[in-house]
Amino acid sequence: MAGWGRRRAPPGIQCGVLEGNNAVSRANGVAGDVVEMFSDRGVNWFRLRLFVDPSQSSDPFVKNDLDYTLALAQRVKAVGGKLLLDFHYSDSWADPGKQTKPAAWANLNFTNLTTRVHDYTRDAVAAFKAAGVLPEMVQIGNEISNGMLWQDGYVWTGGSHSTGFNRLASLLTAGINGAKAGAGPGDEPLVMIHHDKGADWNTSRFFFDQLRDRSVDFDVIGYSYYPKFHYNPNTGAGGIDALRSTLANTADRYGKPVVLVETGFASRGQQFEPTYEFPVSVAGQRQFLEAVIEAVQDVPHDLGRGVFWWYPEARPSSGLPVWEGGRYGWFDANGNLLPTIEALAGLNPPPTPGDYNGDGTVDGDDLAAWTAQLWQTGAGLPADGDGNGLVDGADFLLWQRSLSGAAAQATPEPAGSALLPAFCAAAAMLRRRR
Repeated sequence: MAGWGRRRAPPGIQCGVLEGNNAVSRANGVAGDVVEMFSDRGVNWFRLRLFVDPSQSSDPFVKNDLDYTLALAQRVKAVGGKLLLDFHYSDSWADPGKQTKPAAWANLNFTNLTTRVHDYTRDAVAAFKAAGVLPEMVQIGNEISNGMLWQDGYVWTGGSHSTGFNRLASLLTAGINGAKAGAGPGDEPLVMIHHDKGADWNTSRFFFDQLRDRSVDFDVIGYSYYPKFHYNPNTGAGGIDALRSTLANTADRYGKPVVLVETGFASRGQQFEPTYEFPVSVAGQRQFLEAVIEAVQDVPHDLGRGVFWWYPEARPSSGLPVWEGGRYGWFDANGNLLPTIEALAGLNPPPTPGDYNGDGTVDGDDLAAWTAQLWQTGAGLPADGDGNGLVDGADFLLWQRSLSGAAAQATPEPAGSALLPAFCAAAAMLRRRR
């Protein structure tokens, strides 16, 4: 699966499966909710996958149908997290090694398949909006360097591959338009396209040039990077420097925000791994996370936006085939939170009271956001400043006090101190480097 077609490690959160198997996660010896645990320690975005009909799979971790994922999204929003929704367009894992159509779509011709992608995406996003958990960003396809919805969307067909990329562009555009239609005017999520070769600039450039030449309209470029699959210990190719080069070149060439949307490194089990740039240990896992955060922070033009760690909640659980025995998660074999997560400390400053649109400034736009949400109830509402589950007059007064304070104390501030809108998922807001 993924990377080089060998990985069985798709992105997202699986805490529901682990919890259902009585797996207990602890921080400082205290058992707790893993979503809250991460949020309390700097995670501000969560990435949730969505399968079309996971009942078609026997894999115990293939559970993410619409209802399951909506329930997880409610938990994310309840802690104030933001949501990246990852559409796999499959009944099970989709990655560079397999992009299997949903069983119910298998016999559709290309025209009807394109329509189905649009309508399915539209309806899914609309369901999230109706539940009060609209994603801030959607990912149209998962690790689609070889296309999606094979064979229709397989890119390496048609002479110079023009036929394959034309078809992929049509499918992506259908998904993008569906996501926007489902969210409705003014609520459209950001759109990410995800490529798996974060340490291979030439391959990545060819792919994104094809999408650019076909006017595929998206906002964010996401990459995967795992030393396990991308680093060659014999030659040193595919290391952190190669990742840095891809991220920087991407920002220079396309001018879009760049996200490391999947990454991971083991905290134990050196005997199962080759020699990397970092030791396979608890300390090495943290060093790796710090290195990829720094790589994203250093992306030119302030376009490095964040880091998502794949499967941070992983830990061994009796009877479940947890990928790599949970060695790539942020917990030890007994479910105790590792110090890896401390790499996020200080990256996410607390939100400014009254900043209801999240742009770092308290102004009239936040009043408009409050007005639009007035009397709404639910968890994680942006304009619920006091966090009581209701947008009301108290939240207006909080905005008013912050606005008055800002006006009284306003002084010019260096542009370099502004905060980047970052993504993580576990993901962490990153400050611009000064």
